[in-house]
Formats: sequence, structure tokens, C-alpha cells
Amino acid sequence: MARRKKKEEGGGQALWLLSYSDLMTVLFALFVMLYALSDVDEELWERLVIAASFGNNIPAPTQFSGEGINDLMGNGIMTLPDFNTLSFERPVQGGDGQQQNQMEFVAEQLRTYFAYYLMVGDHVEVEIGEHGEVIISAHGDMYFDSGQATIRPEVMPILEAIAMALNELRGTVNVSVEGHTDNVPMRGSIVFPDNRMLGAGRARAVANLMIYTFQVVDPEMVTVVSHGEHRPVADNATPEGRQQNRRVEIILTQVN
Repeated sequence: MARRKKKEEGGGQALWLLSYSDLMTVLFALFVMLYALSDVDEELWERLVIAASFGNNIPAPTQFSGEGINDLMGNGIMTLPDFNTLSFERPVQGGDGQQQNQMEFVAEQLRTYFAYYLMVGDHVEVEIGEHGEVIISAHGDMYFDSGQATIRPEVMPILEAIAMALNELRGTVNVSVEGHTDNVPMRGSIVFPDNRMLGAGRARAVANLMIYTFQVVDPEMVTVVSHGEHRPVADNATPEGRQQNRRVEIILTQVN
């Protein structure tokens, strides 16, 4: 009988250790989360919150300045879920209760995408044109060296992101890639003897990249146009004005 009693007491001690280990696991998880949140870049977390509010499939930001969360993610201890800031399936209700125009909704989504997900809102502008078209505009100096039509490698991710956004709009919009220049004459270039040819080369380079390199944009939905120096948006008399005029615009019009 004495041996049986001793065995039962030993079993109770094992159960107590199991509960204790569970408690330690919970406390460890708590302190891991506290450590992760101890030093986080607020702006990037704001992007994460905005991305989560849309709730689809593009990866949320993972490059944070906070050492705590970077260490945890780098060691595989924790990961962030995937989100998508793009959703073009339906317009939303406006503040006055009226349904928002489809292209206005697209423009709103793209602004959020570029500003908060890519953080290139200062370089890529999204506007609504006079006829309801969506205009995605970036200064030509951002994409190209002076007098050239070869796209800089560092802007490839931005153009790929634009291409992915256009792929989401497949079948609902037509795309016109339009090249613009300042009024400074081209000199010494055999490939681009004038500004209209330079604008065409740059627009074609952007279109071909999205169609053939990234292979996500349908060629049938894209046209290439060059306006050269003839549609300025600023005064060519100043360096700042000429920089604004050197641009590539991606124009989205709704398919009827």
C-alpha cells in the first residue's frame, strides 16, 4: 500500500510541473510581443494598419527601423500577414450617400498604394483628368538620364508595382503611355534627333517593360503616344518648370 501511495504522489507532482510549463510558455510569448513592439517606426506601422483595412493579398511592409521587431522577423520568431491595398472590384459610397465614380475610386486606391505601401507619393502623382481619366504621372528625370530612354534599374520596382496594379484592372480600362519633354532641343543624338522622338522612346520603354519584362499587362490594352514638348504643364523658362515637363504619364480610361 505504501508503494502505491508514493506512486500517486509522484503523478500529482508531474501534473503541477505541466501547468507551470504552460504558464512559462504564455509569459514567454507575452514578453516576445512586448519586445517586438518596443521600438517600431510609427509611419511604417501606419502603413500596415492601412493595408490591413483593405484586406487582400499584397505583402504588408516588413522593413522596420525598430531593432526589436527586425530581430524577431529575421530570426523567424514572428511574421506579418499578407495584405493588399488594391481593390478595384466596386466603387464605394461617397460621403453624401451617392455611389463613387469607378475611376475616382481607382484613383483613390492608387494614391493609397503609392503613398503608403510604396512610399513614393512624392514622386508618383495620381490625378483625375478633365474627362474622368486617371493620370499616373512621374517626372522623366526619375526614370531616365538626360536625353536617354533607358530606364534606371532603381525605379524598376516602382514600374513593376504600377504594372501589377494595371493587371488588376485588366478588361476594365484602356492604358495610354505618353511621353513628354521640355523644349530644350536635342543635339548630337542619332537615336533621338528631336524631342518628339525622345518622348516616344521613353513611353515605349515604359510600355515594353510592363508588357514584355513583367508580363502582367495585356498588350492589347496599351497604346504608346509622344507629345514631345508640345503639352507642357509648367513654364520651360525655369529649371523647375522644365523638370515638371519632362514626364511620363500613364493614362487610364474606362472601357465602355
